[in-house]
Amino acid sequence: MREEVIEREVEEMLGLRERREKDSELYKIANEVFDRTTKETLAYLHRRGKIEELYGIISTGKEANVFAGVDSDGNRIAVKIYRTYTTEFRRIWEYLAADPRVGYLPKDMRKLVFVWTRREFKNLQRAIKYAVRVPEPVIFRNNVLVMEFIGDESPAPRLKDVERELERADFEELYDYLIGVIERLWKRGDMVHGDLSEYNVLLWDGPVVIDWSQATVRRNRMSVELLKRDLRNVINYFGRKGVDVDDFNDKLRELLD
Repeated sequence: MREEVIEREVEEMLGLRERREKDSELYKIANEVFDRTTKETLAYLHRRGKIEELYGIISTGKEANVFAGVDSDGNRIAVKIYRTYTTEFRRIWEYLAADPRVGYLPKDMRKLVFVWTRREFKNLQRAIKYAVRVPEPVIFRNNVLVMEFIGDESPAPRLKDVERELERADFEELYDYLIGVIERLWKRGDMVHGDLSEYNVLLWDGPVVIDWSQATVRRNRMSVELLKRDLRNVINYFGRKGVDVDDFNDKLRELLD
């Protein structure tokens, strides 16, 4: 009986039932991702006014889907919902096991995803502390993370999606900003993003860095490799766009000194 109530609450209060016909993609993905735990979590967040309605899909992936929505005050939100059973189990385990901030790791995959979600929330908070523009985290519970929506009627585009519209001066400005992000996080925040690329930068009144699930601290034994990944991604990408970029090895030495 309780499960039926939650099912009805999620469908009706989040507007999924009415959209079955006109938004079959949203309904299909919701059915695919919303297991019992997820539905209970969404119902809890709905009752707290954190999610009033989900009305569209921002992105889909192996680990998580991101939905557009509104809270009870009418503010736009982005809702990231991790799959409680994911094909990325090995990757998630390796990242969490190497992170000194994470203590005991549960063997249950569902609970491991909860730890992963909490970690991304904390990473977003930490990035903001060191003046990196990211979607502001609102709340998390279990496998659901509610964040600031970046965009207006539509989600803000990724750098990769609009690169043909940009000029060299734009790329130069973005390169300086992103190298500054890497330096600021590493030197002041003792932190590294770990997957910084043209796919994880939104352009909305300036760059916004997204997808902080793999971000970690310098004490992590994987941190230098993640730093190398970020540097290599940014330097190689902007070098292809004609920007006078730093030498990878020189910049890495500068950061590690």
